[in-house]
Amino acid sequence: MTAPSSFPAPESVRTITCIGAGTIGGGWAAYFLARGYTVKVWDPDPAAGERLTRLIDAAWPALAELDMVPGADRTAWTIHTDLAEALAGTEFVQESAPENLDLKRRLFADIDVLTPASVIIGSSTSGYSMTEMATEVTRPERFVVGHPFNPPYLIPLVEVVGGEATAPAAVDWAADFYAHIGKSVIRMDREVPGFIANRLQEAQWREALHMVEAGEATVEQIDRSITDGPGLRWPFQGPMLTFHLAGGEGGMAHMLDHFGPSLKSPWTRLDAPELTPALRDAVVAGCEDESAGRSIADLVSARDAGIVALRRLTADLDSGGGATAAVTQASAQSTTAATGDAAGPGTVDPAAADTGRQLSEYRTAVREEWIDYNGHLSEAFYVLVFGFATDAIMDELGLDAEYRKATGCSLYTVESHVRYLDEVSLGSTLIVRPQLVAAGAKKLHLAYEMIVDGRVVATEEILALHVDQTADAATEFPAEIATTIAEVARSTPEWSGRRVG
Repeated sequence: MTAPSSFPAPESVRTITCIGAGTIGGGWAAYFLARGYTVKVWDPDPAAGERLTRLIDAAWPALAELDMVPGADRTAWTIHTDLAEALAGTEFVQESAPENLDLKRRLFADIDVLTPASVIIGSSTSGYSMTEMATEVTRPERFVVGHPFNPPYLIPLVEVVGGEATAPAAVDWAADFYAHIGKSVIRMDREVPGFIANRLQEAQWREALHMVEAGEATVEQIDRSITDGPGLRWPFQGPMLTFHLAGGEGGMAHMLDHFGPSLKSPWTRLDAPELTPALRDAVVAGCEDESAGRSIADLVSARDAGIVALRRLTADLDSGGGATAAVTQASAQSTTAATGDAAGPGTVDPAAADTGRQLSEYRTAVREEWIDYNGHLSEAFYVLVFGFATDAIMDELGLDAEYRKATGCSLYTVESHVRYLDEVSLGSTLIVRPQLVAAGAKKLHLAYEMIVDGRVVATEEILALHVDQTADAATEFPAEIATTIAEVARSTPEWSGRRVG
């Protein structure tokens, strides 16, 4: 939709103010930075800047894998304790203050006075309606809820809805803006307490508390019942389509007709239990047990890695590619997962596994200076030869010296695993046979076998990122390089993804 003349075009926004530097506000700030914006952050806490630095540092690797634009600057933010200073020159405001209604009302009134009428104000509130928050502003028509999900730098959903006095054009503008920056937008038809996703999440949460209180399930059992059960389906179909499929060929109609009476069964308790000290302590203890000594930072890292891997997989499925053979145990456990990136110039067609061409072998003779004190090839030179093989692949794909000089981009190895399987003597001819396990918009997952006289003497598996050296950030392969990569066959050796030992 086109914004009216009173609002600038969403794509013209360059400077954004984030109100609050907590988990949500800081997450928004990290995301806006990754999308190339200049960000001003207001928070009255003098320690907010240090906290925000840690959050951005933690979020940046995941953002580089999924949502970062070329030239994004992680340092393009300032922290302010003066609200007027933070709002000066801003073109969009994302409010993420604590969930305190009086606080939000006062903040909105101050923001209203300090910003031009053309600036839209979005709120990250998780439960309040805009109608009840914008009671003290003089221009409520530009105040909109833009409710994200934690962490907002990774979860794409944003629920957008206006209040009773919000102009429909402002809601349209906010929906367009969030979509423009890469979010998945639900433009709600009306205000609903808790919005959509929170209400569904809250119902499950309340039932979980009842089960803990009644001794019917432990915290760990509840979590695993989702992560190893319906949670595996939800990235692909939500609860409604899940039940539609449960109806078999008759679909949801059969499901409702056949299982409708069970809705009267006592399977759930929608009223929340009383949060007694005993229940509170049981839930806290259960979470500590399930964490098994892992810190919050450890859990955040594991969560982000999983989200990155799932978002890549679902994007690949949406593009029609299907799951690739490279979705291994290792790729599911690491932010350097070897699946394809979101659909784009570098998106891989898994059909290339059957129809693509093979990468060329690299050959070299073992030199005298490569021999160690035991009379065999030194371990450092196995790696050197694998590096030569990578250089040859770069030339073959068009990432040669001329390309690197012209673009300032190159391939960086960010992870590798070498196995030394046999000794190699002076004068032997090394044959390195490369395989392309998987490719994404910004990276290659390669596997090598080093062969001497028909026997495999070493293997290496690497993950390499296409990096813009000027911006110091991963960047997508240009279209012509991506096309060349797409022509290469995919194959996964049986040893791919092994752990050390």
